[in-house]
Amino acid sequence: MQRAKIMQHKKETVMRRRDVATLVAGIHGVSADHVRKVIRGDRENDQILATYMQIIENDNLLLQAAKKIVPFNSPDPQS
Repeated sequence: MQRAKIMQHKKETVMRRRDVATLVAGIHGVSADHVRKVIRGDRENDQILATYMQIIENDNLLLQAAKKIVPFNSPDPQS
């Protein structure tokens, strides 16, 4: 029973994280491992690298916009 709980927790954790390499692999019809090799520089593919960088850049812009909207350092309402 405990093992099933741990596996479910790990599965939920994986589902919450965005795997950009897998996303790029699906776009270009290659394996995620191939994309990771391109990112590391073990293989060359300018199209894959450009797609990866574009997704990362857009994610960063989205994160910055969210940080501007959500007041992370708001004062305590009870004080």
